[in-house]
Amino acid sequence: MTFADLPNARPPRRVAIVGAGFSGAVTAIQLLRHAPPEGLQVVLINESGRMARGLAYGTHSNAHVLNVPAGNMSALADDAEDFVRYCRWSDPRIEPGSFVSRRLYGAYLEALLSAAELQNDGQTTLERIVGRVIGLHTEGPGGRAELLLEQGSSLLADRVVLAFGHFTPIDPLPAAAVAEAGARYIRDPWRPGALHGIQPADDVLLVGAGLTAVDVALALSSGPRGGRLLSISRRGLAPQSHRKSGAAPGTLDASALAAEMGHTVRQQCRVLRQHVQQALARGEDWRDVIGALRPHTAALWQRLSPADRARFLRHPRAHWEVLRHRCAPSAHDAYQRLVDTDALNVMAARVASVQAVADGLQLQLRPRGAQAVRELKVQHIVNCTGPSADLQRCPSPLVRGLLQAGRLCPDPLGLGLVVDEQYAVLDRAGRPSALLSYIGPLLKARDWEATAVPELRLHARRLALQLLGRQ
Repeated sequence: MTFADLPNARPPRRVAIVGAGFSGAVTAIQLLRHAPPEGLQVVLINESGRMARGLAYGTHSNAHVLNVPAGNMSALADDAEDFVRYCRWSDPRIEPGSFVSRRLYGAYLEALLSAAELQNDGQTTLERIVGRVIGLHTEGPGGRAELLLEQGSSLLADRVVLAFGHFTPIDPLPAAAVAEAGARYIRDPWRPGALHGIQPADDVLLVGAGLTAVDVALALSSGPRGGRLLSISRRGLAPQSHRKSGAAPGTLDASALAAEMGHTVRQQCRVLRQHVQQALARGEDWRDVIGALRPHTAALWQRLSPADRARFLRHPRAHWEVLRHRCAPSAHDAYQRLVDTDALNVMAARVASVQAVADGLQLQLRPRGAQAVRELKVQHIVNCTGPSADLQRCPSPLVRGLLQAGRLCPDPLGLGLVVDEQYAVLDRAGRPSALLSYIGPLLKARDWEATAVPELRLHARRLALQLLGRQ
């Protein structure tokens, strides 16, 4: 059920958005841009004061660059060149294929939000609230929602959009190992100041070998460094780079490929591998095959049975993630220099044991496929496995309360939460909410491909139009 299904339905007078990262901010922008003539109140609530920044774009370092070229990073689904135009105000040399800083992208989102706010005639307003939502009540079927804030105040809204993103990373080590490592274990490398205690001479184990490990390795190597870095993961796959030039025209029919891939993970992997090999034989780039599937990824995921989805997560997922989520060329080149100079080693292994010693941590690593363990001493362990999408582990009191009340349904595979095609959250009984919607990377449970700007900007526009009764 959506608001349009209710008796005497009308567009909402007030929409509250909980979370002001990319998804929340762009949904607010779209609501402001498409507000009805009678006006609309949009309330954007965020725990930190960084509206439109979020975790990904809140960095203050220009060394942290986007992993997607500027030409694919417009926040507006109907204006693909918007971000490139913004970049060229400060640097006319920026091209659609340029990889720019995340800090610049955060400034762009802030500017876009302010512009959407100022374009209205006073009937439509944006209210920014810095605070933590700890609860939600409703006045009954078809009623308004009451949001309770930690500071003791509350507000009413006709519709509520949950726009929270990923959660704190899950510990990849056993609880006993985490306890033994103590302060030498860094659970969340994105926490402000988390890496400040690591000295240039320290040896560091990075648990994880994806994009987070790239960022951490480059951050630790930004100045003179004598200590060595070791990055481990289950398969030891190395991150891949975007091409340094734009995509070349290929011969691939993506719709035909998606149809051929069928309804099982085994068939999908087999057909995809064949087409990649054929593209390489024609002198084309494997990235074109992966990229061409992007509009079809949600449909491919939805074709799979629950058992095949679980099978994908156990086996091909790591390979897909490496091919699909790639580094900016400059970041990859710097990362590769660390590998080539033995400043960074990458291996397939897991931590078998951790023991605190006087000047660090004595580790036993078990390489993949080996029975014997490898002894290693480091000064620090950094969790680089990336953020969690498991709703059951979310620290938010709002989410915990909604889960306990049965008003949210976690995805059984731990990928997010269950929503319908109109973004309404489903309760424990599978019923869509008339008040609560969700947008953000936890749509991965429904669509798999739901963590990047090109997908999320479409979701934001669709959700805004859906809330306003225009779609």
